Amino acid sequence: MTARRLETITVERAGPVATMTVARPEVRNALDPATIRELDAVLATLEEDEALLAVVLTGGGDEVFVSGGDLKALQQVAGAEAGRRMARATQRVFARLEALEVPVIAAINGAAYGGGTELAAACDIRVATETASFGFKQAKLGIMPAWGLSYRLPRIVGRSTALELLLTGRTLTAREAHEVGFVDRVVGPGAAGEAARELARTIAENPPLSVRLIKQAVLGGRDAPAEAAGVLEAALFGLAWGSEDHDEAVRAFFEKRAPRWTGR
Repeated sequence: MTARRLETITVERAGPVATMTVARPEVRNALDPATIRELDAVLATLEEDEALLAVVLTGGGDEVFVSGGDLKALQQVAGAEAGRRMARATQRVFARLEALEVPVIAAINGAAYGGGTELAAACDIRVATETASFGFKQAKLGIMPAWGLSYRLPRIVGRSTALELLLTGRTLTAREAHEVGFVDRVVGPGAAGEAARELARTIAENPPLSVRLIKQAVLGGRDAPAEAAGVLEAALFGLAWGSEDHDEAVRAFFEKRAPRWTGR
């Protein structure tokens, strides 16, 4: 395992799986502009990593995933135009996270409030400890989602449920978040990180090209008309069908052995 520690984010690498940890315990892992910039820099590095097959994103400690935006730091963002620029800058970073070619799994080890729910929503899969909670608190602070939640949450839980959560500012338990579809798996106390890494390792056992193409098809087709989504799916399927890894999978099946993937 290799590790890299920045000011607010730690990156650990174990084989084909990278784990990013937001580590700001003094403010319950709240996100400030410096942390967003570090996240952007880490993502730029991960985008170039051809050996990477999955990413886990979590918060430092056992009680908090991300408690939201760092309100003290964000108070320096004064006025409507500055707020708009801050929102757009953070949206671009979260979009970059979402657009990684490999799956991103959120390991939600505790409270996820406000911006923490926005960060979790930008991940592909969400695994939460049963002690986690999810607070959609923006309206109670006299604001609204700014980092993509207003359009990601309806895709995840449906329009009416998203509106209910955002308009009421409700806080959900992990079980409730699972019931509405925001959380994909609920695990025991303290187990979110390892459960997410185990899921990442399972994904990484599959051919790298297939993993990337499947994510591309799902993201590319989610808002497209059926015909356009079908065209995209067929084109990506053609790449997979003609790949060396598909040929290797067929050979390994008939030879009754484990396949050896090349990513081609």
